Amino acid sequence: MRFTLFAGAALAVLTLAACGAQAQAPQVASLTTANGTATSTPSTSDDSKRPQLRMDSSQAEVDAAWRGYDACLKDHGHVMLRGDGTDQHAGVADTSGNSPDMNDNSPKSLAAVKECTDKLPLQPPELDQSKNPHYLDQYHVYMTCLTSHGVAVHAIEPFGSGWTYDDGVTQRLTEAQQQKVDHDCQLASFKLN
Repeated sequence: MRFTLFAGAALAVLTLAACGAQAQAPQVASLTTANGTATSTPSTSDDSKRPQLRMDSSQAEVDAAWRGYDACLKDHGHVMLRGDGTDQHAGVADTSGNSPDMNDNSPKSLAAVKECTDKLPLQPPELDQSKNPHYLDQYHVYMTCLTSHGVAVHAIEPFGSGWTYDDGVTQRLTEAQQQKVDHDCQLASFKLN
């Protein structure tokens, strides 16, 4: 399992159980799509129009921001998961067909990503290395916080881009407990100075 900070959207903020989430991360990761091709498309969008997530955004706020982006993608013809995949943002089984297949690189899906750029949620500036000069130091504090609170994970390379579960280690915490630890550790670790 691989998890990128605020990857795959707000998923990194509150959901630790997702497999293959990428970002804000990646995404974490600024929250970007799981495939680099779609995000490399030049945008004429003004970031000031994009929804801005905060470190203290509630799960309902995060979910609403991602639902708006996903709905835009669907309305513009992006290939959507057919109910047998995992929601890229919430880490739960998607039975609605309303979750984009972020591994699709078809011209239609790439055009939808470009068209919906102004709906793509911006991750908190605290989680953006270009805006937070202390990001890597704070990421170290974040990883220490996770492991000291019983989440068996380790950083992936490049350092600061995400983490993965430790192989062969049974998690002692429930998914809900891991989500709370992740949320609390992010709030305690990342600050703009």
